[in-house]
Amino acid sequence: MRESFITSYAHLFETREGGTQIDQVEVPLIQRDYAQGRSDSTAVQIRGSFVEALHKAIIEDHPISLDFVYGDLGNGTLKPLDGQQRLTTLFLLHWYLASRTGRLSPDDSWTRFRYSTRPTAELFCELLGRHAFAGPYTVSEWLTDQAWYLHTWNHDPTVQSMLRMLDTIHAHFAGADFEQAWARLTDKARPAVSFHVLPLEGAVESNALYIKMNSRGKPLTPFENFKARLEQITTSLPRAGEFARKMDTTWSDLF
Repeated sequence: MRESFITSYAHLFETREGGTQIDQVEVPLIQRDYAQGRSDSTAVQIRGSFVEALHKAIIEDHPISLDFVYGDLGNGTLKPLDGQQRLTTLFLLHWYLASRTGRLSPDDSWTRFRYSTRPTAELFCELLGRHAFAGPYTVSEWLTDQAWYLHTWNHDPTVQSMLRMLDTIHAHFAGADFEQAWARLTDKARPAVSFHVLPLEGAVESNALYIKMNSRGKPLTPFENFKARLEQITTSLPRAGEFARKMDTTWSDLF
């Protein structure tokens, strides 16, 4: 097992001490579809809360940590076991803000994000990194009107979820100072959104591990969603870290 490290999405793709190098992120075939963009009421609530937290971190300068992201790292490719949903949202947020600031380039390392769950989702991510959003419509309206948009994407649940997430991001960030938001999002010294990365070796070979950890798309329980929202509300309070740990361990075990 390699050493864990703290980073942001924009700076995930860098060589670190010990030779750890991530060239691309690939969501493996065994993983579920992108769930944060689903259309059910629970997903709508979770999506709104998460994007609101990202907006507060970037625009109001209240940095947040998204906990651990871990998965198999081999030949420079990180295949997330846990963190797929968060990484996908961060990829979409970077695409949106890079588009609005005129900084989108397919040569940028952060665009090397792929889905292997379906060939259609993989192609969508690849082409998205080549085309900047021009507005003024909602992102989904603009994308579905492009000549390169494929009809088959209308039947891919991951692509449709990405479109919903992009519309939510647009609704929250459309009035922002894009230059300032991009600077905060990509600030290496003090990133607005960071997370711990724990690279593992040989994790992807064990499909049983993926199924056990992800439950093949099993949704979080209402209590787990409640805990996540409560932790967001209490992050600025004294002893917030201790409160979050007890919610996840001691108090949950007691119940």
